[in-house]
Amino acid sequence: MIQRVTAIGSNRVKKFSILRGLPKRVLNYILAETHIEHKNAGTKIANIGETDNQIYYLLEGDVVKSTQKGRQIHCLAEQDCSLLPLVDRTPNEVDITAATAVDLLCIPRELFEAISRLPPIVNKRSSQPIELMDSSGPEAKLYWDFYEAIQNDSLELPSMPDITMRIAKVINDTNTDSEEIAQVVQADPTVAARIISVVNSAAYRGKQQIDNLPDAVTRLGRSVTHNLVISFALGKLFHSRSKPLQKRMIHLWKHLSYVAPICHELAQVTPGLAPDQAMLCGLLHDIGALAILGAARSNPDLSENPELLDQVINNLKAEVGAMVLRKWEFPDYFVQAALHADDWMEDINHDPDYVDLVVIAQLHAYIGTPQMFDLPRLDLVPAFHKLALGKLTPRHSIGILENAKERIRELRELLAL
Repeated sequence: MIQRVTAIGSNRVKKFSILRGLPKRVLNYILAETHIEHKNAGTKIANIGETDNQIYYLLEGDVVKSTQKGRQIHCLAEQDCSLLPLVDRTPNEVDITAATAVDLLCIPRELFEAISRLPPIVNKRSSQPIELMDSSGPEAKLYWDFYEAIQNDSLELPSMPDITMRIAKVINDTNTDSEEIAQVVQADPTVAARIISVVNSAAYRGKQQIDNLPDAVTRLGRSVTHNLVISFALGKLFHSRSKPLQKRMIHLWKHLSYVAPICHELAQVTPGLAPDQAMLCGLLHDIGALAILGAARSNPDLSENPELLDQVINNLKAEVGAMVLRKWEFPDYFVQAALHADDWMEDINHDPDYVDLVVIAQLHAYIGTPQMFDLPRLDLVPAFHKLALGKLTPRHSIGILENAKERIRELRELLAL
């Protein structure tokens, strides 16, 4: 007789190391995808040579493992042997039989393997001054050169394009109107044309076509106009006379200009987050990588060693990006997005924030690429269960972005270099 029980209390499974320490919302999701089976004494649980699509953990009772050579091993739920899967290799290398009535925690094998590959839990957000992490290996000298330059305030950081400074000044002046804002935007014909395009795009279009900047500013509003101007002007920073560095910058911008529209769409279904702010967070989360690529122009050790450059970018982009955004006087949530965009398992705030959007947008952007095999499964990331009032599912998430495919495509084209 096999009895399946669906309700599982988290306290009952915390003794298993694979589940211990997981963020509560992720653990609850996993438990909803697993079940407990009760089996009577004498029931066969696993057969040598067969492949099970379940991984079994012993919760209660006593089982007997029998090897091909006839050796028998007893395992009781109170013993250390029960902390490991009864069998995790495929095909099975042992027969397993219930010696007494047993309760088994059953985890789908695919889910078990995904949990096994999860990166460490990180909960380290802070508004305190940045302290760079320790570094070792071939990039250590360059790392500490960067660190010293940061401490001495001598690291050359990119400056915001002039138009973003001018637009901020006129936007922040409550006495200005749409005509005056439009005059500033018109000083950059490329940005002006993109503002007209975006106001008529699927993401922002109204009942009537708009063909002039004052009306575009009126429809979009001051805040959205401001963020869009910054978004479109940022592309001007992604240029280098060095062909290898320029190639890297273009690759980086393509990633950012895909993540940003996804952030925009996910913010649409997540109360409390503004789509235009979300898009800008998506564009800025890797700005530290751009700063390092810029610094590499005058450092042949970096620019001529792609592997070393990758190591430096991976180790330093978060901290350097936070420095850039603080220099540019962006709000702290932009800084946090730069610092923690790759902290996949972080679970700090109860409510969703822009870091959560960037994390999930990146995982979506990597779907179908080689990078996705080194990243956690979307539904095992805490941020995933915070968006859309916590009601997001993998199918729902893909559906949202599928329905927004046209809007994402238009925004990506508008952001193209």
